[in-house]
Amino acid sequence: MRFQYDKSSKWLIETHADAILRLAGVGPVKSWRALPGELVQSRQLPDGLVEVVFPNRSDPVLHLIEISTYPDNRVPNQLLDDIALTYLNRRIIPEVVALVLSPKGHLSVDSTLQRLSPTGATRLEAAWHVINLWEVDASGFLPLTDPGLAPWIPLTKIDGPPEQVLQQCRDVIDQKTTGSEHENLLGVTRILGTLRYDERLLARLFTRDGKMLEIPFLQKAFRDREVATRQSVILEGLEFRFGAVPADISAAVRLVEDDSRLKALTDVAYTSGSLDDFRAHLITPPAN
Repeated sequence: MRFQYDKSSKWLIETHADAILRLAGVGPVKSWRALPGELVQSRQLPDGLVEVVFPNRSDPVLHLIEISTYPDNRVPNQLLDDIALTYLNRRIIPEVVALVLSPKGHLSVDSTLQRLSPTGATRLEAAWHVINLWEVDASGFLPLTDPGLAPWIPLTKIDGPPEQVLQQCRDVIDQKTTGSEHENLLGVTRILGTLRYDERLLARLFTRDGKMLEIPFLQKAFRDREVATRQSVILEGLEFRFGAVPADISAAVRLVEDDSRLKALTDVAYTSGSLDDFRAHLITPPAN
């Protein structure tokens, strides 16, 4: 389930970052553009990098968005890494928004972090805006007109019974989105809503004709993960049997995505007599 939360958050940053910035009190936003996370060369890529244009300035402002399902002591270190690497890459200190979705015991995410050199003569310090979503008052965004806010509103502070507010989330998605965008938003709102509400309530409000929705971006994410896992099984089998796998074989395996081809290569990886044997099958697949 954590995988679904993570993928849902990343998709929302890529498609509705302005709604997240609004939750953080950033704006009004004139326009915005999601940037590829790979621009920051990090072991732990930030959830999102967004260029934001404000009405009162012509140059875009870089915002780094990190979303955590629960408060986590590792988040400040991740943010410091991301800030430093973004600066190395772009020579810009980004604005940072750390969004935490749900409380967990007495844990909290610190809004500052300081690191000292061994003698204390050099100091590295950073600060950021932490938004605990359960402390954000939903009434400030109602009546709901932005479908990008719909997945987040169920996790905000709602006074009184939540059903009416949740229904507004469903209504704005139905009224203002279509196609895969509509399916994705309904599915993501339901996924994130499980952090707060009973699944039966969410199923009643965020399904279509009482049936589970197929979420396009999650289907692709699950498919990509399945393919990567099967590729790894092939390479691990080769490494176990023959030692280090040459780069040409590893790269070629990583390009294979067809199910039947992956199955065939898995069999060959565990039955071939040598790496050259496997390479021959890899380069010249058997005829159908």
